[in-house]
Amino acid sequence: MSLTQKSLDSLFISKVRLKTLKYFLLNPEVQIHLRAAVREFQEEINAVRRELSRLEAAKIIKVETKGNRKYFELNGDHPFTSELLSIFHKSFGLGAAIIENGRKIGDIEFAFLTPAFTKNFYYGSQVVDLVVIGNVDLRMLEDIVQKVQAELNKEIHYMILKSSEFQLRKRRKDQFITDLMVQDNVMLIGNKEEFIR
Repeated sequence: MSLTQKSLDSLFISKVRLKTLKYFLLNPEVQIHLRAAVREFQEEINAVRRELSRLEAAKIIKVETKGNRKYFELNGDHPFTSELLSIFHKSFGLGAAIIENGRKIGDIEFAFLTPAFTKNFYYGSQVVDLVVIGNVDLRMLEDIVQKVQAELNKEIHYMILKSSEFQLRKRRKDQFITDLMVQDNVMLIGNKEEFIR
């Protein structure tokens, strides 16, 4: 268990709440009904119902009724959504794997997940989920990405730039780099202010 996962376990006393938040934050556009959530979280129905009701009352998730079923989905408009997405993507999945293996991957100046990965939101024609800037062991990074791809059953598009190439493209006001700089990225390694400076 990673340090960030241990921190989350300490912050969220309810394991069911942690599982519920994790599900919605890592699947931001997926709707799920109560019985499916019980199967997904492998928890008893009353505990799941209670956490769904609490998150609905807090407006972190929203509800849509279809027929006689209520479907729950992340509320992307909630003021805490971006921060919660950042916390959970740093604690689980690809983000956690990059943070945990950063030194093995190489000398990384910046690594971040784009909204394409965290929110399923694309800027223009840009289709990049992960950006890593620095001197990278390509094989190590590829192994990590392939493992997460297999877990998610989804292709992950990533881009690697050397620091010098990134700085050059930044000075030239390259549109792709400019787009990356204005997005709501989840910074895994490095400082966001230094990245956009």
